[in-house]
Amino acid sequence: MPWFQLVAGGDPADPNDWIITGKPSCTGVGYICAIQTSANANNKPVFTTPLRNEMTHALNTQMNTANVHLRSIP
Repeated sequence: MPWFQLVAGGDPADPNDWIITGKPSCTGVGYICAIQTSANANNKPVFTTPLRNEMTHALNTQMNTANVHLRSIP
């Protein structure tokens, strides 16, 4: 599955605010930086219920998960 990186100032819930990328470069913890999921026909991320739950879990625990990487809080 590809990785997607959130554009600066983007809305994590909006598929149009993500760009497909290679291995993400996210340091530290905090805001969502990148997710790993399937791409739709427009190369945008597919948000499944398990992925949304994993995103919430990563934010609540302030720890990266297998499919969600966080970045530093400024």
